[in-house]
Amino acid sequence: MKTLIALSILLISSWASAQEINQMYRSIRTLGMGGAALTTIRGSEALFVNPAAMGRIEGLDIHLLGVNLGGRMLSTEDLDAIKNLDQNDPSTYNDLFGRRIYANAMGSAAVALPYLGFGYYTDYTVSLELHNPGFPSFTTYFRNDEAYVIGGSYPLGPKTSLGLALKRINRWGGDVQELGLGTVANAGDIQGVMDEFQNKGTGYGADFALMTEADTPLNPTLTVVWKDIGSTAFTKTAGSDAPSHIPQNLGAGVALGVDLPGLDWVIALEGQHLLDPDIQIGKKLHLGTEISLPFLDLRAGVNQGYVSYGVGMDFFIFRIDAASYTEELGVYPGQSADNRVMVGLSIDLSFDANFKFTDNSGKKRKLKQRR
Repeated sequence: MKTLIALSILLISSWASAQEINQMYRSIRTLGMGGAALTTIRGSEALFVNPAAMGRIEGLDIHLLGVNLGGRMLSTEDLDAIKNLDQNDPSTYNDLFGRRIYANAMGSAAVALPYLGFGYYTDYTVSLELHNPGFPSFTTYFRNDEAYVIGGSYPLGPKTSLGLALKRINRWGGDVQELGLGTVANAGDIQGVMDEFQNKGTGYGADFALMTEADTPLNPTLTVVWKDIGSTAFTKTAGSDAPSHIPQNLGAGVALGVDLPGLDWVIALEGQHLLDPDIQIGKKLHLGTEISLPFLDLRAGVNQGYVSYGVGMDFFIFRIDAASYTEELGVYPGQSADNRVMVGLSIDLSFDANFKFTDNSGKKRKLKQRR
């Protein structure tokens, strides 16, 4: 019987870790655009997503600070179940069966000159779901990545560039664990759950990218990005095992854009994880669009078969972004949707080719980065 229980837990853990595609560094802007990031990323944040796009930067771009907070959209029943929890009364956890708790937080900073930049980001992801009333346990996932990135791009032509980014990543966790009800109840808070994950490691990875833009009215942009070439493995620094590696991710995309007086518009289609045959095609596709007005950006898209939308507002050097999106936890789109929201604040300083300051509200800044 003990062997059967252990096997069941192992199978559940393997299933849970295999279904959701865990991706590194996703900005709120691109989440609102259906996850379409490769051709639409701009500024020094391109260092983390598509280093070839750093060729669009003119002057000096400083992503001084970015702080994002997000999680699963909780229903009234979810909130009531959480509110009624009592760590001294295990029966109060009964209402949590089948309910998933998910939270994510990220911080970032980057500095980029034309064709060269460096940056840092850290993100925390944790999820819990209570299973098996007979032997209650939480299927628990926790990961913290701390990354240092340096990269640049090389012009092959007026609007074509190669990009390369090298990164060092310190990873904590990254694998699913089954934690008993008592373990989670006694932990008292998220930090207590995080402390149950002991495996830590350091890994080195590389991203390669190629981007080109045609000089036509719709400014079609094509890009190919190969992230974590050959996969990024970790060397154990703490715990019993090294954290799981980051699988390589080959992506490609195309974007079209129109620049009008007082309004910019872009639409992008891309595929990610193109080398992974275990991921169904519907989970690989991302479609997004953005309409940029002075001080305001409106976004929408389709991520893994689900509609997403977002908004961004500029206040001089400050920017507030919000997005509502859905992640597929099952094998194919439509099987197990997880609705999420994320909000964030960023502080960005930008200087043009003559090193004159431009703020977030000016259309001039967006045009320079797009061309």
